[in-house]
Amino acid sequence: MSDGNAPAERGTEPSPEDVSWALHQLVVAAAALDVTLGRRLNLGPSEYQAMKHLLTAERPLGPVELGALVGLTSGAATTLVDRLERAGHLARRRDRHDRRRLTLEPTPDALDSARRQLRPLEDALGEVLKTYSGEDRRTIARFLGEVVAAYQHFNAGTGGHRRAAR
Repeated sequence: MSDGNAPAERGTEPSPEDVSWALHQLVVAAAALDVTLGRRLNLGPSEYQAMKHLLTAERPLGPVELGALVGLTSGAATTLVDRLERAGHLARRRDRHDRRRLTLEPTPDALDSARRQLRPLEDALGEVLKTYSGEDRRTIARFLGEVVAAYQHFNAGTGGHRRAAR
């Protein structure tokens, strides 16, 4: 929620520092959301982070890859995967292209639970976006894509700014 003192609300153009601070506040709110959502789904922090990676991955992840993403050794990742599988949150599957490789998939119940918990937030964000024109939404989407790319490059150790592909 805004305090009513944001530069755009005061009629002034936001400085890069204002936008950077707003992004910082978004990241802090997202971290708090992770804690809240993990609790609502009855997942511990590592379990929640693992499931979040599985739910948002662009390609199927294996146990070792998942462990690396959440900062666990392969042994600890296997224990985590075993725990999530026993709890009904994920299933192990053979990779379609390499039958020797196991991939991890969220179960339909896990997907449904996450969707149910996130629906009120999605609705609220939809209402916020309705207040912007199509051109504004395109600009916002492009900006957020570029911010994500900057975060990904930083996390990969490159640290530099690189514009996202349009």
